[in-house]
Amino acid sequence: MRGKGGKTIRLNPVDEDSPQVTDHPARANLEAIMDQKLFAQRIKSERAAAYWFAASLWGVTGLAMGAIMGVLLTMIVQTGSVPFIRDNIIAGTAIDEARDSVNGRDGLLRDPAESRPQQP
Repeated sequence: MRGKGGKTIRLNPVDEDSPQVTDHPARANLEAIMDQKLFAQRIKSERAAAYWFAASLWGVTGLAMGAIMGVLLTMIVQTGSVPFIRDNIIAGTAIDEARDSVNGRDGLLRDPAESRPQQP
């Protein structure tokens, strides 16, 4: 017995034969509901993983296809522009040679007795 401010509380020992935990009648229903919730959560998790996998797969595929197409298109454009580049280089070289030829000649107003400046 314990005393608590004038009021006495009597504690009885627990019988060893009686079950300690009694089962609730709706326990099976509650477990079924919890199982359904866990199953729904698992499905959502798997669905999210599948979406991420598909998005990453499409992203990597698109990146690879873009790189391949970029290289091919760059090569096609460079190959197609070779004649224009060649013509421009030839024209530029001809212009430089003509300029050097004209600059290397004696001018009409210059005295031929003067020495020519040395070309590098």
